[in-house]
Amino acid sequence: MTIADANQISDRIVAAVHNDDDIEDILDALVVVFTFFVSTLDCPHCRKQAIRALKLSLAGMLTRANAAAARRVAPGERAQTCH
Repeated sequence: MTIADANQISDRIVAAVHNDDDIEDILDALVVVFTFFVSTLDCPHCRKQAIRALKLSLAGMLTRANAAAARRVAPGERAQTCH
């Protein structure tokens, strides 16, 4: 799969999300969708590898998410924190 292919699929997923959906609900639903598609892999080893790949990508995902969130904060403003 190319990056362009991944971006096209990602764009279709984002387009399916409604603006009034709660972000935590969206994230929970994405976990359900990921789990479903992992379950469609016939090979147990492939399922394990898919989960392992997700686990290995988490640190990078957080780094990219923090950078994207920082770009949305106006200069001079503080980022909102919940905890």
